[in-house]
Amino acid sequence: MLLVSEKGLIKKSSDGFGQVFFPVQTGEAVSVYVHPEDRNEFQSWFRTLNHQNSESSTIKNIRLIDNNGRVVPAMVRPESVPEEDYVFWFWEDRELHSAEDYWEAALTPAMEAVFSSILDGVFVVNVEGKLIDVNQALCTMLGYHKFEVIGLPVGKLFARDDHESKRATLRFARIMKYGRVQEVNLTLKDRARNEVEVSFNGAVIRGEGNQLVGILGTVRDLRESKLMRHLKENTAELEKALSQLAEKDKAKDDFLSVVGHELRTPLSNILGYSEFLYEGQAREEEKKEFLGVIYQESRRLARLVNEILDLSRMEAGKLIYHQVLQHLDPVLEEAVQTVSSEADKKKIRLTKNLHAGLEIWMDRDRINQVAINLLNNAIKYSNEGTEIRIESREMDQGALVLVEDQGMGISRENIAKVFDKFHRLVEVEHHTTGAGLGLPIAKRIIEEGHGGRIWVESAGLNKGSTFFFWVPKGR
Repeated sequence: MLLVSEKGLIKKSSDGFGQVFFPVQTGEAVSVYVHPEDRNEFQSWFRTLNHQNSESSTIKNIRLIDNNGRVVPAMVRPESVPEEDYVFWFWEDRELHSAEDYWEAALTPAMEAVFSSILDGVFVVNVEGKLIDVNQALCTMLGYHKFEVIGLPVGKLFARDDHESKRATLRFARIMKYGRVQEVNLTLKDRARNEVEVSFNGAVIRGEGNQLVGILGTVRDLRESKLMRHLKENTAELEKALSQLAEKDKAKDDFLSVVGHELRTPLSNILGYSEFLYEGQAREEEKKEFLGVIYQESRRLARLVNEILDLSRMEAGKLIYHQVLQHLDPVLEEAVQTVSSEADKKKIRLTKNLHAGLEIWMDRDRINQVAINLLNNAIKYSNEGTEIRIESREMDQGALVLVEDQGMGISRENIAKVFDKFHRLVEVEHHTTGAGLGLPIAKRIIEEGHGGRIWVESAGLNKGSTFFFWVPKGR
């Protein structure tokens, strides 16, 4: 039995509920602990008592909610106390056999602790489809206080309006019919009526004699699962990006090392042979030989410096293309002549099959540079006595050029890396010189400067390679 004074006094008898209500300050505050469905009737009854200003022996059957949010069927009798307002005598109605009674009896302290600590949302519904208990996880998920949802139709959790609420509540009748529902994706509505995606599981509760008592439902917030999945995906992407950055950083370090070597070797030769010439001790035939070495090494240095400057201007968007409508085959002929001496040193045959009269809009010097890069690349990776073929033909309103060699070839995993800046394939690093800028520059000239495409095909290591580039006829 509980004595609750409207001035906030609370007393408890020895045969009470075992749960003490929070102190209340006004008569209206008492109604906070009355079940929502009984609240209006209780308030109206309380106002009538005050208006009559008389003692009444009327006993009222109502449902209360204790400070743990449990529904307690009770009876209340008002009495007037000297120097006090009305005092209400509440005592539990043990003769009410309902889902609330069964649930309260089932909730031992250990069970109640488990129910409260479950991380998923849990709620209990009686056979009338009314919520009789919810755990704190569900309240947190939806933004409600426990007292606000106890006694409401369960459909209120799943709908925005009364019509939808009724339909949603009827779904729970099917659970009572079939006994269990597992892993059903549903949408709850939070306090702000926003949608919360959840995974729902439900099972019926039966009492002694196998009579149906209600439904126990659990909901798992899928937003957290999605968040974790997105977090894992983003983490994987970041790890992949970090790995790629580390790879590029290593490639850049390797490039700087290669450039240093490429600069140091010709400079050493130039300085060495110049020193002999400066001292005047070389014979006439030696002077001619030394001057030839100095000339070749100077060209090598100039080529490397020009490549670095070209790539820098391209990345800064400052490289200017001078496109003119002209024949392609003379440009390719000139490129073949430029590399012929390098091919002769390795006894490599250069064959050509060029489309006469094919005209395109192009920057002659840059297309010539691309052709020379591809031919030099083929010579570097080809063995002595092999053949390199260059061919041009009209295709898809443009010109297709291919350079085919019988050299080392490219493994499948490295095909996509061939045109990367600073990248040199591991399997051919010890077979060649150069900073590895020729192909990245060629890619930018064709794709950015001429709106074309460049790619490579290879059957694998030691099976040769074919480089292609296509340039449209128009600007």
